[in-house]
Amino acid sequence: MIWGIIGIPFSLSILAMWYCETYTDSQFGQNARFIGSATRMSNKSQSIGTLATGSTFLVGSIMMIDDKGRFPQFIQLTLIAIALIIIITGIVYYFSPLPVPRWADARYQYMKRHGMLDKNGDPLPQFEVPEDAEDPTTNDQTEDTL
Repeated sequence: MIWGIIGIPFSLSILAMWYCETYTDSQFGQNARFIGSATRMSNKSQSIGTLATGSTFLVGSIMMIDDKGRFPQFIQLTLIAIALIIIITGIVYYFSPLPVPRWADARYQYMKRHGMLDKNGDPLPQFEVPEDAEDPTTNDQTEDTL
């Protein structure tokens, strides 16, 4: 039961970090975006993975509080089903070729807040980042050219 009580604030802090990273320009949100880019986490891992992890921890913590079976069985089964749906959806989405949804993409939300999108919601040409610019192996500089 104590781990469930400890897990609730932990899971809420994960969800708060995801929210700040995605939807705010606060110092905490800027730090979270910097850490995500510095650790080379993929877009899906930052958006879908963090959201699924925090949500699953929250549901799991609630279930751990009920270690003696005090909740009715209907509530227990509902919480287990919610946790399984979150886990399965996160795993399937992470390995699928689908792009990150715009509502969960921190980069898109940042561009939206700062007017870097056209009227269709696509990035303006001067703000687009080429796909191969993010890959450090495509750097053509060698010691001879430096």
